[in-house]
Amino acid sequence: MTDQVITSFGVLNYSGMLFNKGNTRTPFSTVIGGKRKVTNHVEFVTGQEYQTGGGNQPEISENQSLTAPDATYITRVQKTNVTQIFHESVYISYAKQSNMGTLSGVNIAGQQANPANELDFQVAAKMNKIARDIEYTFIRGSYQKADSDDRANRTRGMLTAITSNAIDLNGKPLRVWDVAELMKLIYEAQGSLNGLVLWVDPVSLFQLNADAEQNGNTIVPASRNINGIAINTLLTPLGEVGVYLGEFLPPGTVMLWNPDVVAPVEQPHPEKGNFFLEELAKTGAGLKYQIFGQIGLDHGPEWYHGKIVNISPNFEKPKPGKLIYTIDPIEVVDHLPVIEKVELTGTPKVGVATKPLKITYIGSPPENQNLTLTYQWKAGNSPVSTFVDITGATGDTYIPTSDYVGKYIKVEVAASGSATGKALSNAKRVEPA
Repeated sequence: MTDQVITSFGVLNYSGMLFNKGNTRTPFSTVIGGKRKVTNHVEFVTGQEYQTGGGNQPEISENQSLTAPDATYITRVQKTNVTQIFHESVYISYAKQSNMGTLSGVNIAGQQANPANELDFQVAAKMNKIARDIEYTFIRGSYQKADSDDRANRTRGMLTAITSNAIDLNGKPLRVWDVAELMKLIYEAQGSLNGLVLWVDPVSLFQLNADAEQNGNTIVPASRNINGIAINTLLTPLGEVGVYLGEFLPPGTVMLWNPDVVAPVEQPHPEKGNFFLEELAKTGAGLKYQIFGQIGLDHGPEWYHGKIVNISPNFEKPKPGKLIYTIDPIEVVDHLPVIEKVELTGTPKVGVATKPLKITYIGSPPENQNLTLTYQWKAGNSPVSTFVDITGATGDTYIPTSDYVGKYIKVEVAASGSATGKALSNAKRVEPA
């Protein structure tokens, strides 16, 4: 792409306040900005993983102790990430620099003047763009380590890093108990529960507030401050957790992360520093500058964090009177278990029976001897297309025929007897034999 030069008629001057049409908020980068690290290599260590075992009571007799046990060793795995390049340019003509007094639009009394220096304004705007790009990368960046000079390094973001602690809500709204369950996963993975912050989108924040209020609780606003960012606080059964309305989260995703183990890693030039402004060679009546920097994310041990995905994008208004915490007497009413979820596991293949369905219930597990389940398998052209019944496919497993290669199948299960309700499973693509 050829250079785009800032000229008098290409970039107008406006009298009055200058408003940024975009958004330059970078709360994630701000929270971790006080713990900056420096590297002189594109690849850096994010942690070393190993397992010691333990957690059992040994049973060793005196005679057994006379012989040393067989020696074993503990292996370590080094985890790394990379820095990546952020690079922008500004090219401004001499004529534009000398034409800063020209007005465009209506000049209303009391407005501020045009920017005194077009170059300073453009550089500041480009730095805002870089800051937003870094914010996005730190949250959603995909990992790539260059194996040649023509291949770009890409730093691994938080959501890509998190693999151990993940919960799939399958389209259900976010609840306080889901957050507590994610905290439990982090605790069981030997992560710390101190200082966790839940990064949420607006719908999930609405849902958490409604759920907390319905349970006699509340989200305390701005009760905690991290590096100038005001964090709300939510009380869960496993303790307090911070809540913040973040950005760049994929739809239906929230992130629970530990700021204590996360830091930006800069790779500065030995003489120029990082994200420096440098004038390039003159080729005409203008000035061209470049902004260059390299930075990556140290996300720490990924099991210190967690994520919840496939959250409902729609706010679900709480049902009146439904409480989890109460000091009032609770009337005991017998309710049959209700089918909550049907999961189709494995990969369906032509001529092979599908794997057993995984069925979960709301309430106590049903009594199998009095339980009756009926099945209806369905097929569609895509996961979101209309699914139609497959004639005769009414068993607890299904053997796909060659007619359904490339199509998607799912099953609807209905319960009667010692349980009730019905649910539709997830869709799976049929593969060749």
